[in-house]
Amino acid sequence: MKISISKQELVSAVNTVKGIVASKSSLPILSQILMEAEEGILKLTTTDLKVSIECSIDCTVEEPGALTVSSQRLSMLLNELPDADINIELTDSSIVELRCGVVETKLFSISPEEFPPIRKFDGIAPLVFKQSLLKSLFKKTSFAICTDQSRYNLTGLLLETRSDTLRVVATDGRRLSFAVSEESIDIEHDIRVIVPSKMIQQLQSLLKDDEEQTVDVFLDQSQAAFVFDRVRIITSLIEGNFPNYEAVIPKKQDKECVINTDEFMRCMRRAGAMTNEKFKNVKLVFDAGLMRLSVKTPDVGEYEEELVVEYSSEIVEIAFNPYFIREVLDCIESEEVCIQLKDGSSPGVIKPYVDGPVNSYINVIMPIRA
Repeated sequence: MKISISKQELVSAVNTVKGIVASKSSLPILSQILMEAEEGILKLTTTDLKVSIECSIDCTVEEPGALTVSSQRLSMLLNELPDADINIELTDSSIVELRCGVVETKLFSISPEEFPPIRKFDGIAPLVFKQSLLKSLFKKTSFAICTDQSRYNLTGLLLETRSDTLRVVATDGRRLSFAVSEESIDIEHDIRVIVPSKMIQQLQSLLKDDEEQTVDVFLDQSQAAFVFDRVRIITSLIEGNFPNYEAVIPKKQDKECVINTDEFMRCMRRAGAMTNEKFKNVKLVFDAGLMRLSVKTPDVGEYEEELVVEYSSEIVEIAFNPYFIREVLDCIESEEVCIQLKDGSSPGVIKPYVDGPVNSYINVIMPIRA
């Protein structure tokens, strides 16, 4: 294999695919980037056996072929090379030469035949979504993904289509985030799959906010592929049943408090500053037109604040993790937010508020019991 390529193009492609490469692996080939050159295209591929990323870029191909090179070493070298075209050549079965200006480097290579095969999804019709839609829905829910690997079926996002809408749900047992597309989606058949957290992280970093750009989603029984902008990301899906999230979302919250979103966020930041790893709770007291906040943390101190709100029901005292509330507020764009409550021991529900509660984005947070 022998090619010439723009340094800027190669740096961008390497940055796209290197995110899933583990710093240490029992299989040396998994630390490598597979490069395949043919007909003016260079395709870079990485994998950790569960998630794989391919990125294609233009180049000048003098001799087609394939090679592998250390992801870490190549990334480090590219950062230090001059801004000029790079010549890459596989001189024998185990040596890769990189030449850029007056710089010449030789890297050891592993046979590309050892690189694991990547699923192709031939013959499967894709579902098409706007990149901006998926990016937004993932941001609104991914923070609630469970990190406890013993609860494997919760370690990803549920993607479900129903009634021409896309629903995205995450829960870790202490909170649940639900977001649904507000515009209808043209789909021929409904889906219900759990996409791993690592895949979601990669998609969030690569998808664009552009309303005009789309992503093709290919699905089978055990894997999924997201294809966009000359990038293809493939993942194994999580097996198991996702909980009945509709049963978790409370239906009879008869008390509602409307709060300015920015003011509430500042309160939660101040409250969080007065907690520690062992004691993470802020007590909220809802009274007529007021919300009183207080934190008492051993060996840290105390915090109290009073906020003017829209609330006219009976007094309710309840405690939440302030960091859970902050993560929700960080995803809400409306000027106001509402908290819906039943009593001091039942879950609270947080929604955007625009002339009323917005039901396309629902967050359920379990209270902390003293």
